[in-house]
Amino acid sequence: MADRLLHTIILDDTISFEEIYRQYWSKLYIYAFNVLRERDLCEDIVQQVFTDLWAKRHDVQISNIHSYLHQSVKYQIFNHFRESKYKNQLLMEFDLINTQDRIDESYEKQELKNQIKEVIYQLPEQRRVIFEMSRYEGLSNKEISEHLSISVQTVKNQISESLKFIRKSLNSMFLLFF
Repeated sequence: MADRLLHTIILDDTISFEEIYRQYWSKLYIYAFNVLRERDLCEDIVQQVFTDLWAKRHDVQISNIHSYLHQSVKYQIFNHFRESKYKNQLLMEFDLINTQDRIDESYEKQELKNQIKEVIYQLPEQRRVIFEMSRYEGLSNKEISEHLSISVQTVKNQISESLKFIRKSLNSMFLLFF
């Protein structure tokens, strides 16, 4: 019976194909499920086997339909394991790269902070104190002026000069580095 169905499938008989599908689908699914234990994946694999059978019906010489379908499921399962292993390797490598990137970024940020601190310590003392009160202590220009008994405009000028010096110094460092 299976030989007759195979012969008529080659002649594009969809009814024969549906009969083979009904006869073998559940057997192939059970086999795949016993190996993979994932319902959706097993359904996809069995569906792919039947899709391939129909697509290759003119090109493939099949002597035993049961054996052919069973081997096709085994091949699909093997492909799944191979692709999963490859994907897992890629994911592990990607995670390793991301971790290294985060470590590098953290190191670079810390290095930049250290360079900025070094530049800030090169500022004249009053300018450095004003800048630190503004940026590190979060004080307003008015609060700094009251605390140091200087004008708000002096605070603004000192902060502006500090920023110019820091930018210029960091630009010089980066040019030397690169």
